[in-house]
Amino acid sequence: MELICPAGTPAAFREAVDAGADAVYCGFRDETNARNFPGLNFSRAELGEAIAYARRKGTQTFVALNTFMRAGHESLWYQAAADAVRLGADALILADFGLMAHVAETYPEQRLHVSVQASASRSGRGEFSGGGLRRKTGGAAAHADDLRHRPARPPDPL
Repeated sequence: MELICPAGTPAAFREAVDAGADAVYCGFRDETNARNFPGLNFSRAELGEAIAYARRKGTQTFVALNTFMRAGHESLWYQAAADAVRLGADALILADFGLMAHVAETYPEQRLHVSVQASASRSGRGEFSGGGLRRKTGGAAAHADDLRHRPARPPDPL
């Protein structure tokens, strides 16, 4: 089992790393992040520093781009993905399947995780494969017993 902690600020990120998190997830200070609230999240420079800090301590960084692209404004999400990859994110947590397809094609080596915001809400609906997807992110209220008792079957194709 891994300890994956959220961080809304650079200080919280460092605390999570120092406390022994296996990975920390965070997002940019813009609408690509579902928790885009005043005073929270990361500029590009702050995220770069956080990723470097985590690497020195052996901790992974997952960047959440967990909102849905707005028609005509896709470039904001594409640029956020490009920035996260350039800064060295270990994985991107994505909700929008169009963005997943773009990232999988543009950055085929980038690890992708499916966000709970992708709306998979019942057993069997979150079993994804292909397109570089490697992990489904369960909701914050997911009980450990629910995660342990997932069906042991191969994932359904996308």
